[in-house]
Amino acid sequence: MRPNKNILLTFDYEPYLGKKSGSAKKCVIEPTNALLSIVKKYNAKCVFFVDLLYVSYLKKIPDLHLDFEAIKAQLILLNKNGHFIFPHIHPHWIDSVYIKEEKQFDLSNLSRYSLSMFSVSEINDLFTEAIRLLNDIGISYNAYGYRAGGWCIQPFCNFKDIFLRNNIISEFSVLPGYKNKSMTQAFDFSDVTTNKPYLFSDRVEIPDIKGLFKEFPISTIYCNGSVVLQDKIVKKYLWKTGDRGWGDGISADTASFKSNSNNQEMISIDILTIAKLKLYKSYINKNDYMHWISHPKMFTHHGLYTFEKFLKYCHSHFNVEYDFNKMI
Repeated sequence: MRPNKNILLTFDYEPYLGKKSGSAKKCVIEPTNALLSIVKKYNAKCVFFVDLLYVSYLKKIPDLHLDFEAIKAQLILLNKNGHFIFPHIHPHWIDSVYIKEEKQFDLSNLSRYSLSMFSVSEINDLFTEAIRLLNDIGISYNAYGYRAGGWCIQPFCNFKDIFLRNNIISEFSVLPGYKNKSMTQAFDFSDVTTNKPYLFSDRVEIPDIKGLFKEFPISTIYCNGSVVLQDKIVKKYLWKTGDRGWGDGISADTASFKSNSNNQEMISIDILTIAKLKLYKSYINKNDYMHWISHPKMFTHHGLYTFEKFLKYCHSHFNVEYDFNKMI
């Protein structure tokens, strides 16, 4: 009998969130299509957390009508093929500036980057708008999932009633062992040590076996000095050969978050190279649950190539489950 493994593939479907958002084509459409050509081979189902305020702004601006229609068509296709489409909210879209000549946005105003800077009533309105837009596109669920923009899901008391009102049951923001206490982006998961899904009630970082909500913590991996060095060499080569992030925007200037351990990093296609493949294989050999967090805008051809090698390895050694509903 081959071992059973839970591999949760999640993606933040969004443009860049700094002074230049980048184009819909390069940040989401093209890299997502490249991803789909891989996961289809393995019947792997994914969860896409869609930056719905971004999609809403595309819909409102006549110049961006074609971008909106392209994203709408892709989301409908993803849904049709069995992937999950859930809300992902970056509220500083409210303070974005449209750059007409470039058909892009400037999101460098981070004064309201976190939902914690809004009233509960304002947060509720943003969730209502996001889910209404999904429904208008033709995507709806009996129970939803959510990932917070910038991992800012604390304090959960600001969200609990909104989750219940919108039937949001599953939460995907907790990054065990990490924290950020900046003015714009605050979260603290430094005391979270579990690497498996759990139930919770009032605080996302504290398991409660009687909880109404499900938390799916993001997996992290330790890279030793040798791997770090090899990875730097590979990335330097990729840079010189032009294999860089797919997206054409500029990241938000948020503060660096910190881990309890040096050389600890999220498991992600974004930063995956052939130098780390052995570590990823070792991780799935030792663990039954592996939650990836990735961003299409940050994909490289090499990262996708290595990701496919990992999936091929898993399917030759394990029985793989991709549906998060069956992981808890």
